[in-house]
Amino acid sequence: MITQQQTQDYQQRLLKMRGNILNRIQTINKDETGKGGLGFSMGESIEELSSYDNHPADLGTEMFERSKDLALKGDAMLTVRAIDDALSKLAAGQYGLCEVCGKEISAERLDAVPYTTQCVDCKARDEHLPKDHERPVEEDVLANPFARSWKDGEDYNGFDGEDAWEIVARWNEDTDRSQAGSYYGDEEMIEEHLYPSQNPDSIPYEIGEDGVIYESFRGVDDESSPYEVNER
Repeated sequence: MITQQQTQDYQQRLLKMRGNILNRIQTINKDETGKGGLGFSMGESIEELSSYDNHPADLGTEMFERSKDLALKGDAMLTVRAIDDALSKLAAGQYGLCEVCGKEISAERLDAVPYTTQCVDCKARDEHLPKDHERPVEEDVLANPFARSWKDGEDYNGFDGEDAWEIVARWNEDTDRSQAGSYYGDEEMIEEHLYPSQNPDSIPYEIGEDGVIYESFRGVDDESSPYEVNER
């Protein structure tokens, strides 16, 4: 069990860490000049009336720095919330207990991360959980033309994103500048044969009486009009 003296020591450490992190957030929001930081718009930070006369690389650098500051600020705010939660548990007499298994968290782990909420064993199991998504979750809701065109896991024989990538990779390997096997090894390129797709301009077609364009399967002597297939 954590002694009263240890409780006071952890409380002082947590309060000091919280103050340091809040100062860091304040610095991110406003730099030493008082004119930059996330507390100001990008236009105010670069002190330009317009971005049209600036080099794109300069604006890209500024955008990268702001994105980095946003990530650092977000991480700092999460740490402050964890510290506040630890201070609440200290006040309630529940500090130092794992929120998963309920066992006491070792003093060594609390000394390293005073705001931790899990013991070493539960944290290790949590970090080794299988990932639910190998790809970004946004791809589950995106529709064409932005949806992922890789259909490896489906029974699909048409031209998809994998075939397009292999064509680009094959072209890159065939150029005099590359030939380094950077995309595919020789064996993998030979194993899978890509069948050439038909040129759309060479597909015969005809316009029916309903004004719809149909692919023509009729012979030269066939003068019957195309028929519609009702699939409903």
